[in-house]
Amino acid sequence: MSGGDFDGHCYNRNFNVQLQSTSPMKTLLPKHLLLASAIFLCLARLQAQDDFTPTDSLETLTKKWEFSVSPYALLATQATDVGGERLRQSFNDLSSLTNFGFQLIAGIRYNRKYALTIDGTYADLGASQEEGFLKLELGIKQYIIDTRFGYEVYSNIDYSRQDDVVRGWSLETNIGGKFWRNDINLDYTIDIGIGDPISDRLDDTQQWWDLMIGVKSRIILSRTVLLGLMASVGGFGIDSSSKLAWDFTYTNTFKISKTIYVTAGFRTFQYKREDGVGDEALTTKVAVYGPLIGATFAF
Repeated sequence: MSGGDFDGHCYNRNFNVQLQSTSPMKTLLPKHLLLASAIFLCLARLQAQDDFTPTDSLETLTKKWEFSVSPYALLATQATDVGGERLRQSFNDLSSLTNFGFQLIAGIRYNRKYALTIDGTYADLGASQEEGFLKLELGIKQYIIDTRFGYEVYSNIDYSRQDDVVRGWSLETNIGGKFWRNDINLDYTIDIGIGDPISDRLDDTQQWWDLMIGVKSRIILSRTVLLGLMASVGGFGIDSSSKLAWDFTYTNTFKISKTIYVTAGFRTFQYKREDGVGDEALTTKVAVYGPLIGATFAF
């Protein structure tokens, strides 16, 4: 997908650059950069999601060790409140900002009880705006690693049954951390038609951890159909983490072959965080919802 453009209305409301001379651009307030980056980070953050690794067929549940790799995508719509502004973006709006990205979950399960999942996301986002004598180009490279350790606290699944009736359900608790790193750059050029254009770049790196605690339930309907329910809460305002983050996911997983599964479902999540201090403080609240799709290769 190609990089998109700033919406003109969004540009006027959120950058609000007053060009009285060339010097203000050299000393562009960090809050402007933070606001611009926060808007685009909100768009990028929707890409990360909890594990939906669907390895719980009859065959895989009786294995000692289970391994899986799951590429996935969340086709989301988003509502954002940032710096006093209310922004609403559809899936088409969000996808137009993405130059390149991928999402992948790797999972390991031992003895049906213990699980480790690593959810990785990389996104290269970009947008540009040219208005009058000012040209702006914003780029963000985002890295997200969500690591969870899980333990199955309850299961009434009957592994000995060979028919296609309901086989039971299980409940797992998990805890871990979600690491965010965002490398942001804002290039600007001022060309008033007299003399050489003035160009410069503003760079910023934002990174933090969110502690996440969750539960996951699997309901096995048959040897080829699995339902999943997942919920997590975290952040808790620890150090530079989000003040509060939560999510809920519902999935339907279908077995295609011995090693291939497909998943479709729905996910919603919300988080609130504050960046900066004092007059430069910026509060961001994001709500995301939409369908998700994925495939799992299990062995």
